[in-house]
Amino acid sequence: MSRRPCDLCSLEHYTQWYAEFYHPFSFVILDCDSCDVPMVVLREHRVEVTPEEVAYMEKALAIVADQKYAKKFPRWIFDHHMRQIPDHYHFHVRPLLR
Repeated sequence: MSRRPCDLCSLEHYTQWYAEFYHPFSFVILDCDSCDVPMVVLREHRVEVTPEEVAYMEKALAIVADQKYAKKFPRWIFDHHMRQIPDHYHFHVRPLLR
């Protein structure tokens, strides 16, 4: 039985990409193709991450969020709930609507 390839492992450039990081570990910041908000995608197929990795990715994603949402949504939150692809670490930054 063959498994469907992981969409996050084989990222395509069909949404806005903001940054690619290679050091101290590899991750990408891009717009989610499902919900059209910026997200971080770890470039390794794993779910376990260290608190230091999360903090580093949050700092990078915060810069994108501040720029993207500054005028319309001055407040935003990180959403670490992995709904559609629960076996590859990623998270979104979502504007607070109120």
